[in-house]
Amino acid sequence: MLRIGVLISGSGSNLQALIDNTLNGYIDGKIEIIVSNKESFGLKRGKKVGIESIYLEPKDFKSEEDYNRELIQIFKAKKIDLVVLAGYLKILSKEFIKEFQGRIINIHPSLIPDFCGDGFYGNRVHQAVLASGVKESGATVHFVDEGVDTGPIILQRRVKVEENDTLESLQRRVLKLEHQIIVEGVKLFSEGELKFKDKNVPIANGSINRSDCMKRALISVYDKEGIVEFAENLELLGWNIISTGGTFKLLKEAGIKAIEVYNVTGFPEILEGRVKTLNPLIHGGILYKRGDSEHEKTIRELGISSIDMVVNNLYPFEEMLKDRSSHKDMIENIDIGGPSMIRSAAKNYKDVIVITDPKDYQEIIGRLKMSGLNHNYRLNLAQKAFSYTAYYDSIIASYFNSLDDEKFPERLTLTYKKNMSLRYGENPHQSAAFYEELGSKKGTISSGRTLHGRALSFNNINDANGALKILKEFQQPTIVGVKHANPSGIGSAETIEEAFEKMYSCDRESIFGGIIASNREINLEIAEQISEIFIEIVLAPSFSKDALEILTKKKNIRLIEIDDIMNNKYDELDMKKTIGGLLLQTRDEILFKDYEIVTKRIPSEEELQDLVFSFKCVKHINSNGIVIAKNLATLGFGLGEVNRFWACEKAIERSAEGVRGSVLASDGFFPFKDSIEILGKAGVKAIIQPGGSIKDPEVIAAADKYDIAMIFTNMRHFKH
Repeated sequence: MLRIGVLISGSGSNLQALIDNTLNGYIDGKIEIIVSNKESFGLKRGKKVGIESIYLEPKDFKSEEDYNRELIQIFKAKKIDLVVLAGYLKILSKEFIKEFQGRIINIHPSLIPDFCGDGFYGNRVHQAVLASGVKESGATVHFVDEGVDTGPIILQRRVKVEENDTLESLQRRVLKLEHQIIVEGVKLFSEGELKFKDKNVPIANGSINRSDCMKRALISVYDKEGIVEFAENLELLGWNIISTGGTFKLLKEAGIKAIEVYNVTGFPEILEGRVKTLNPLIHGGILYKRGDSEHEKTIRELGISSIDMVVNNLYPFEEMLKDRSSHKDMIENIDIGGPSMIRSAAKNYKDVIVITDPKDYQEIIGRLKMSGLNHNYRLNLAQKAFSYTAYYDSIIASYFNSLDDEKFPERLTLTYKKNMSLRYGENPHQSAAFYEELGSKKGTISSGRTLHGRALSFNNINDANGALKILKEFQQPTIVGVKHANPSGIGSAETIEEAFEKMYSCDRESIFGGIIASNREINLEIAEQISEIFIEIVLAPSFSKDALEILTKKKNIRLIEIDDIMNNKYDELDMKKTIGGLLLQTRDEILFKDYEIVTKRIPSEEELQDLVFSFKCVKHINSNGIVIAKNLATLGFGLGEVNRFWACEKAIERSAEGVRGSVLASDGFFPFKDSIEILGKAGVKAIIQPGGSIKDPEVIAAADKYDIAMIFTNMRHFKH
């Protein structure tokens, strides 16, 4: 007959189930001793039927060690064969566990390995279950080892978590299960059909393996950052780990008890690793609906075990693309099994945890230790997973489209990655974020390094991008001033100092609160001038040490260093969002292929240089656009007008007395001669424009009348 010792802390309802079933002979055993660490009602239950029942108060002992030694002696004196923890809310000492190794069983009010471990006891478990949103709970009988709730599982019973469950209603139903399975577990032990061996618990009518009850995680990652620590934490929480290839090797070397996928599927990796996880024993374990009787019947009949977590990130197709790898290497870095597993797990997110981002490892472990992963968090992980695979597929699609230079495919996939969240959009009531494009980002805002100042806003980024686009037109030292995405001044010169003066002289007022972009280093002389103005942002390839000392004294200025700021080679398309659609076009990267002098007067070399300069400038202002310039410096802008005549008027007005002897660029043709007449009267001496109007003969005649040289480029530069 089995000699049983019971440890309790509370009312002893599980104890009562054991008392009843030993007294009626259902269990071939006798309860010899009951010990409680509290003055509990359970002791009265034992005394009522004549069982020795002891209250062992921990505070009565000098140390924890003394308490544990006394507990061991009590049970040894009674020659106890089996110690049963029936609601004992205290951690057993290593000495006690060693003394009764393989002879201690515990009842826990959840389906281990969920909601167990240090801190999870009593109603705390039920609170965590309800907070997590899981569909099932239950009770577990397991052997006790040196971990907390980590010993081999003996039995489990499940209970459905109802939508309207309260703490009390769930606790009542789980407690009813506890009364049943604690008796069944002790009965199995009393009949000699239960033996403790490593993580397995052989039973005569089958074999219960902790892995049959434990959650299983499939880990297969290319980016192995943090994966060993994550797997170690999973193992401590009682998870079984399945793995593949290099991930499996890494985990094994770290001492983690992972098993290879082929031990699950019965098939080795084939076709140079192209096929590893594409198997019903994997995808069935991920995709079956828990709680669905037909699904559960199918997986039982086919011998498919549950997979409750998928940790996966994919072959580095994007990195290979950036490195301009060979087509053969690109093909081999198209991941097939990974996206399939991720999508399967994300589809079944209510039952399966899907992890694609190493940054989530720490939080997930924390949640598993505490209250589990609730529905909303699982949904968030699924959203991230589908975005990840969609992004991955879109990169591959873009690559294949590029093979035959297909810029406008039947189905368009755009590939962007979030660079940063922004405080708000163009206006405070608009939310916003900044995304960066796949491919080369040299010389762009995305690649810029903030040396000083706050994070950039939506308008900062948009305006800075406008300044950069203008700047990239020029090779000689140039500085661009921008306000609200429009240039306030542009200057080119032999030196960057002179270029700054030209830019600033164009409009000394509008640049206030604007952006300055330079294609040469910002030195002390320029920094001193900038420091006298309120400037939001300065963009440059570099800043001298002296310049930084001056400018960093200004709290609200942002200094952005951009390598390769003059780089202008981008394989990108220009996009304009419409309501319900998207306009797509190739980038406006050609200034003109050739030009034709259409007037009697031929422009001088100096005028020709200014004409090209001004045409580069007008290319980047809103239509209808006019730029008046002289000596490689802008004098006045007329932009965003619905009438080209008005644009000319504004440009003349803003150029003031500097207009005499200047040149002018127009982004589109002149529809009437009236614009030429006011330009001639103002003193403009040369014009560059696309031409192509039916009124061109009248426009040319007007230019000849005012002795204006005029060039046709046959290429317009509308910007709307």
